[in-house]
Amino acid sequence: MSWDLVYLATALILQSVFYGLLGALAGTAVTPASTFRGRLLQISIVPFAIVGAGFFIRSVKAGHLPVWVNAVIPVVSCFMGVITGLAVIHRKWKATLIITALVFGVVLGVMIGRNSSLLTLDTKARLEKLVSVGPDLPRGEELFGALLQTTFAPLPFSKESMIEQNQSAILAWGIALGDHRLARFVGLDPDSELVRRAASFSQGTTLRGREDWPQHYATSAALAIIEHPRISDAGGLMKEQLDALTQGSGFSFGDLAADRAGVRFAEAATASEDSAKKMQLVLQGTFKLDEFFPKILDLPEPLTLQDFRQKFGSVGSERYRLEIIKIEAALDSCEALSVSESGH
Repeated sequence: MSWDLVYLATALILQSVFYGLLGALAGTAVTPASTFRGRLLQISIVPFAIVGAGFFIRSVKAGHLPVWVNAVIPVVSCFMGVITGLAVIHRKWKATLIITALVFGVVLGVMIGRNSSLLTLDTKARLEKLVSVGPDLPRGEELFGALLQTTFAPLPFSKESMIEQNQSAILAWGIALGDHRLARFVGLDPDSELVRRAASFSQGTTLRGREDWPQHYATSAALAIIEHPRISDAGGLMKEQLDALTQGSGFSFGDLAADRAGVRFAEAATASEDSAKKMQLVLQGTFKLDEFFPKILDLPEPLTLQDFRQKFGSVGSERYRLEIIKIEAALDSCEALSVSESGH
């Protein structure tokens, strides 16, 4: 395994253990309910209360709400921990094993079902279309929008809902412009000729003059659809911290802005059938970059670990949160990133 996958696996394991222990501690701390219904309420309420409090603190520190998918592992781990804690009190180990197995089975089934639903012909068809029209597409700054509009163009044979069509479009766009390795999550070979030809578009595509921001934007959008643990702002933040720690490109608030823009774009394009349809209408018209990414981002970058500590102290500090608030305010001005609001 590569070092970043080891880092990710370790982070997920630690997160699971942490929330599991919190749940177990809470389960043993609460006064045991005298009725079966009361115990069910305890099992249902305690995990969400703990995770909710943790996410509230996290939101205050980061300056924005986390993506809901990031709550899956904490909630499930905490849920199992609460069951274990209550089982210790009531000495119901057999019941605990049965319930834990059922919960694990349901979660695994949902995850497998979610991934299998993405294994459709739509993503492949969009990549094939992208490759076929590639020679006619512009280059540089205009290619960013051209790729997005091409992947979102309606497929006449598609029988999927508007949300699912947008999901496959974002996945195809993420594979082509973000990271070709995303192909494996939709059942495609990352080393196939189709994927390699599509991924060649990432060379020479710019966003506000930056060659790395399109990759950040598209990759984060695709991860938000796949619902992989490295999703969205959490994954983007981890990447920026690792860059600073390993003396890579440095910590970049601009990169985080591109990550957040990608996540918000995916949310706006798939939040509901109405918002999905509106996003398609927006992309069928004249592409306006200002609707998808701010024109001016006055953000400090790149920052080494030492620079970051000197200027911001740590992630979650007051000065750090002010920069995050600045990013969110800039993204709020982009109309396409708020399409979902009218769809709720």
